[in-house]
Amino acid sequence: MKNQWRSQKGFVMIPLYLCVAVLIVLTMIVSGYALTESRAAQAQARLTQAFYLAEAGLDAAMAELRDDFNWTEGFASQPLGANGNFSVEVETDGDHRILTATGTVAVNGFPMQRILEAVVRQDLPDNFYDNAIYSADEVTFNGNAYQVTGNVLSGTQTPSGTNVTGEFIEDPTANPLPALNYNQLYDLAYGQGNVYDADRLDDVQNNADSFPGSFWRVPPTDPSDPTTGVPNIVYITTDLALSGNIGNIGGFFVVVGDVLTDPSAVEDATINGNGTVDGPIYTRGQFRINGGGGRLNVNGGVWSGTETRLNGNANVTYNQDYMTALQALVQADVQIILWGEGTAD
Repeated sequence: MKNQWRSQKGFVMIPLYLCVAVLIVLTMIVSGYALTESRAAQAQARLTQAFYLAEAGLDAAMAELRDDFNWTEGFASQPLGANGNFSVEVETDGDHRILTATGTVAVNGFPMQRILEAVVRQDLPDNFYDNAIYSADEVTFNGNAYQVTGNVLSGTQTPSGTNVTGEFIEDPTANPLPALNYNQLYDLAYGQGNVYDADRLDDVQNNADSFPGSFWRVPPTDPSDPTTGVPNIVYITTDLALSGNIGNIGGFFVVVGDVLTDPSAVEDATINGNGTVDGPIYTRGQFRINGGGGRLNVNGGVWSGTETRLNGNANVTYNQDYMTALQALVQADVQIILWGEGTAD
């Protein structure tokens, strides 16, 4: 009887041992999985850190190129952060610069890297000042009441329209919209008292303030040479939205938002109603003009970062004198026109 009890006890213990063994195996599997996940998360965090280090390298190189576009020295293992550094190589390709930035994070002697490549330009395209409409994206004409006098250029399509006196041009280099030196333009506008934020634009709309009345702040001393005059620079730090009878307003309207503190800012320009804008308009966003019964005119030209759209009784006329004056005055900014992630050799 005693031996039989011992035998039954042994049979009872076998399943218990099996359960313990299974639990041990499961614990090892879960621990191993957790350790693998932890290592993967750490690796991903380091790769993300390396990406930001490569971005910091591009930013540092862009700052150098703004000071001297002929700079080709690059950076070698510039430390940044506890375990990181970046390197940048600079190649010259005609009027472009090719930047290769490598961000490296080294933990316990094991480096992890991300590589970013960018194509940079500084000069404005040769045809930048040659068009009534220069759009980085598509150009849309609605109805038959509009009139465009001058060339129409798009970065994404071959424009078409019935009431256009000039050429239709498709030019992929127009996209992205070439960047201007916004610091320079802001300083010029500020010195002229022509910086407009949202509150001041409300005052303009409510007739408590006004825009300049002419493109020229000081007319050319030599009528045959527009560069002897001084244009009004009108710097808009938010969307430009005008409606009703806008009257006659003038200047080079720069609609770029708070781009000095937020480089990604994109603002639109929308003008509704009747009146005349005596001067070109540059906007990093969409340009839309909705002409009323008395016609809405833009005498100078239009640059837009996205779509340009003309609706209703609207007229855009190219003005060579205004463009010549701006070409002699306005500076281009260093701009990344193409970028992406590279791979190690």
